[in-house]
Amino acid sequence: MKLLSNRDSIRFCFPSLLLMLMLAGSNSLAAEVLTLKKAEYLALQNEPGILGLDAKTQSMMQKSIAAGELMDPKLQFGVLNLPTDSFEFDQENMTQFKVGYIQQFPSGDSRELKRDKAVSQSRQFQHQIEERKRQLLTRVRLSYLETIYWEQARETVQQNRQLVSQLSEYVQSLFAVGRTNQFEFISVQQRLSKLDDRLTQIEQNISDERYRLSEWVGERFTELPLSAGLPVLGQIPWEQLDLEQINQLIAQHPKIQEINNQIDVSRMDLELIRESEKPGWALNVSYAYREDAPDGTDRADFFSAMVTLDLPLFTENRQEKQQQAQHYEVKASQLQRDAMLRKLRSDVLRLKTNLELSEQRVELYRETLVLQAEQRSQAALQTYRSGSGSFADIMQAYMDALNIQLEQKRIQIDSLKSRARLLYFLQASSDAENTPASSSNYSN
Repeated sequence: MKLLSNRDSIRFCFPSLLLMLMLAGSNSLAAEVLTLKKAEYLALQNEPGILGLDAKTQSMMQKSIAAGELMDPKLQFGVLNLPTDSFEFDQENMTQFKVGYIQQFPSGDSRELKRDKAVSQSRQFQHQIEERKRQLLTRVRLSYLETIYWEQARETVQQNRQLVSQLSEYVQSLFAVGRTNQFEFISVQQRLSKLDDRLTQIEQNISDERYRLSEWVGERFTELPLSAGLPVLGQIPWEQLDLEQINQLIAQHPKIQEINNQIDVSRMDLELIRESEKPGWALNVSYAYREDAPDGTDRADFFSAMVTLDLPLFTENRQEKQQQAQHYEVKASQLQRDAMLRKLRSDVLRLKTNLELSEQRVELYRETLVLQAEQRSQAALQTYRSGSGSFADIMQAYMDALNIQLEQKRIQIDSLKSRARLLYFLQASSDAENTPASSSNYSN
């Protein structure tokens, strides 16, 4: 048997290798799924609103450097006491060519205060970035969870349709031999048509949620299948949080931090007004050159130094009124913070209560209602087959079982949505970004 040459071996193996690579690529593409963790990551990457706020932060940081610098000096030069009868530079003793340097110095510590104020204003944009991230994460989580619900609803309705389809075949066989009437045959067909219409509505809802999700993760990733099961949201022990702990977490919310920052800026404005009552001053240094006399006598040049002081004498109707106005600004910001704290606390307590009640309902459906609905459907079918039950009882039992299954899934999703909204109030976006991938496990 003749062995293959190296060239023949390559020619023989290359198509097989190419086919294996294509299959491997297609399998990896098919295996790719859009997890909630990946959706959150994609939403935060290159988001225009976050990038714009970051640019404003950098802009304000540069302004803070400029605010701490002295004003540009002024250069002064000219000719003094030039005689108009001859315009000769050496005719009169007082004729001079003067060069001066003027530097202004603001009052008190106003330079340092302006620099600190600009730095504090840059922190305000950082708080807005954190707020933007929390909002984005909440929207992505809610949309992702809603998409999961409708896809699970589609699967549940499809399974119910298969059962009704099998029932339709059974009723059709009975109708063919005259053991049932036309009403029951038409009823089961109508039931199938209603389920088809319901599936169409579900597909429409899935499409709407997918397009809504694409706003944050992109169309390419939106087409990927979602992870099976429900995501685990949050690592905060909600049940163990008391009111004091909730208040501490709320105090770290970016909306509260932004108002605190506004209060700091208002207080710095108040300090700037107080510093304006101190005199600012300017230094004026000059050198005057004189030409020698016509007879050759040497004339001395002049050097001058002068300090100019502001005189803040009439401060009653300007600085004092500005101080009073700024005190009211600080007080208004403090009251705004108190109102925001009340609102956030109320929202958290409401969501926490809703979450606890939703989880109780999830347990009730899982342990009791779903099982009872399945048992009722089986009992109605057996009773009908034995000839002692009605076909309407079967249809009603199947419909109730389907609705209970959908309600169970809706309550599970609503419970997770409450967790997602609580995370907006109580968990920093950095915590969500730094959560390891293993924390986003999925469970049925």
